[in-house]
Order: sequence, then C-alpha cells, then structure tokens
Amino acid sequence: MSLLDVSGITVKFGGITALEDLSFTIEENQICGLIGPNGAGKTTLFNVVSRIYDPTEGSVTFDGQNLLELAPHQISEVGVYRTFQNLALWPGMSVIENVMAGAHTRSKQNFFSSMVRLGLKKEERQLKIDAWDVLKQLDLEEFAFVQCAGLPYGTMKRIELARALIGRPKLLMLDEPATGLVHSEVDQLGDVIKMIRDEFDLTILLVEHHMGLVMSISEKVVVLNFGVRLASGDPSEIQENPEVIAAYLGTPA
Repeated sequence: MSLLDVSGITVKFGGITALEDLSFTIEENQICGLIGPNGAGKTTLFNVVSRIYDPTEGSVTFDGQNLLELAPHQISEVGVYRTFQNLALWPGMSVIENVMAGAHTRSKQNFFSSMVRLGLKKEERQLKIDAWDVLKQLDLEEFAFVQCAGLPYGTMKRIELARALIGRPKLLMLDEPATGLVHSEVDQLGDVIKMIRDEFDLTILLVEHHMGLVMSISEKVVVLNFGVRLASGDPSEIQENPEVIAAYLGTPA
C-alpha cells in the first residue's frame, strides 16, 4: 500500500480551477519530485495535504488514514510535516531553541502541568538532547547556541530541516528548499535530503524549480501543468517526455 494516495483532487477558487482531478501515489521511503510551471498547482496541493485548503472533490489518504477528516493542527500528530519556501525561524531565539520548537506535538504537557511546571524541566532537558542530536546529524552543532539572526541563508535552510526532523515525521514535504541557495549549496542540499531520507526513514515530497536537484535525487517525478497531471514516472522518463519538454523543461533552440 502507498504511504500517500492523492485521488481525484480538485480545488476551485470561485471560477478558477487550481487543481483538476489530480491523482498520484508515493511509496514509503520514496523521494517524489512535484514539478511544473508557476501557477501549475504545486503549492495548492501542498496546502491540501497539510489541511490549509479543503479540496472541492477527491481524497487524500496517508498511511491508511483519511487526512481530510483531520484538523490542520492534527496533521503533524500523524507524521506529516512541511517546510515553507520563505524562512519561518524566530530570529531572536537560538538555533537549538528553534529546533526544539518543532517537537511541540511530542509534548505531554497540558494546561495544568504547564502551570505548575510538573515534569517540565525533565521534558525540556530531553528535547534539548534530541535537538542536539539532530543538529549534529546536519553538521549544525557549532551554531546550536547562536541566535538565528544573521546566519547564512543556506545554514538557516538546514535549521528549518532540523526543526521538522525533531518532530519525527513519516512524510516530509519540502517547498522549494533550494530557493536562494548558490550552486554549491544546492549540491550539498541534495546530499542532505538523501541522507535524512535514509537516516530518519522518511518519505519525501519535494516541490522545486531547480531541475538538476529534482532529477538527481528523485525516484519518481510528477509533472503538473495548469492544475492537471501532465506526466508521472522516473526522472529519465520525465526528461524524455515530449509533452513535459514542451510545457516545462523547454525545447532546444
């Protein structure tokens, strides 16, 4: 059974159809690239899976569970995490504090226990240990106690990954993680994505405009065009598909 099954998803905003009858699956531990021109519906699909948008039609099943029955705040509780194209770190907090914030769904605290601080120090101590371990795996431990403000952009992108990983996701959705990175950083990012897939036993859905990155790390690629699935297959099939070349990758001069 597929880990993620998107079936017949249609999203309409008034008279505009952002997605139309979109279906595809992702297998467990797979890296799946989702590509298409601007306005193709990629971010809309991300917002449906993470429950920001309600689809007009269709279903989304994750690990056998209907995601559309869940409230947005419950998505991370079942193991679905995402990053955003724009950085969403707290600049005045240290790197390790930002990472620890990603583990909020693992907290056993409630209103009463937090008010009287029952078990709070023990839980915080464990979260700090877990955050340190994740930072070490991403070669970020030297920045652990430094404020995020002023750090290099590529470093902050990796910090966002660390913050998602501490939540122990099963599915990690990456929204244009290479945005703003220089060429050497993009190459490093590709290695990091493959590493975290293997080390953290993840399934990854990647939206990205950097075709070199997508084609080098994805086992499956889904192509959208004007909200419709244009093609799906392994990278070599996609790169040779004439419809994809015409619509997105471009035709030779």
